[in-house]
Amino acid sequence: MPPRNPPSSRPEHRRCAAERPCLHQKPANRRGKVSPLRAARSGRDDGSFKNLFRSFVCLVLLLAALPAAAQTPQRVVTLNLCLDQMALRLAAPGQLVGVSYLSQDPNLSVLADRAAALAPVRDSVETILVLRPDLVILGADSHAPLKRLLRGAGVRLLELPWATSIGEAETVIEQMATALGREDVGRRLIAGMQMERRRLTWTAAPLGTAVYLEANRGTSGKGSLMDELLRLSGYRNLAAELGIGSFGRLSLETVLAGQPDLVVLDGTANDNPARATEFVGHHALLALAGKTKLASVPTRFSICAGPDNFEVMRLLAEARP
Repeated sequence: MPPRNPPSSRPEHRRCAAERPCLHQKPANRRGKVSPLRAARSGRDDGSFKNLFRSFVCLVLLLAALPAAAQTPQRVVTLNLCLDQMALRLAAPGQLVGVSYLSQDPNLSVLADRAAALAPVRDSVETILVLRPDLVILGADSHAPLKRLLRGAGVRLLELPWATSIGEAETVIEQMATALGREDVGRRLIAGMQMERRRLTWTAAPLGTAVYLEANRGTSGKGSLMDELLRLSGYRNLAAELGIGSFGRLSLETVLAGQPDLVVLDGTANDNPARATEFVGHHALLALAGKTKLASVPTRFSICAGPDNFEVMRLLAEARP
């Protein structure tokens, strides 16, 4: 005897459960119709119950297909000094469970005291997985092998670009705030940054030429964060005018020949006797020129694009003639 209800081979029947309730199917015979609840209890194969079940299946499939980004993460790890600084400002209490170990260094991190209360994370999958994160935030252009391992372990990743300007930092803050479910906090942080930028930006004619020097006579040229901060503070960047890109080196002779009105020193190197010897010649010779001013900027304010950059602008404002 053939089966009472042979399975249909029509394509519309096969697609039904994956898309929506099958409105094209004929309703069950009214004479034998019972409520879905009674059908469920009795096991009766009623047409209306089938439709209800198919609707439930469709709903489950739809919910399963929703992007993971719709879920607010509860245990977040960041693996980048600059992203750490943003996450420490944006995350809800208890939401951030680990940051890169560099963020606990007060020479590099303005928020080292906050970071010290969290687990220090290094570039190893073990130090990350032990924290049981449901989101790891890291740079888009780094840690490729680590990303593969984390994805293989089922960890959700948020890859964010390296910000080289205040505007780019605002974009990254907005993206991170959305991922953390902290959009309002992100908007307030960005609004505060924009207000500080307007307040501190020099709007008159340029004050003169400035040059930024790190240990080993490193400098920041065109397209760098320091280049933007010098320009916003009213100075032309000597390194940029000499054709140096985002990072390069300047000899002492080139610095003297450029006759900068302001020399900005990496404050971390200036405070470290072992590295400060790189600048002894600069101090002595530039002071003889009689017109060059010196300013010291701690690295923790300039190493990352973000709200800490306005402290650099305040220090540069104090050095104005």
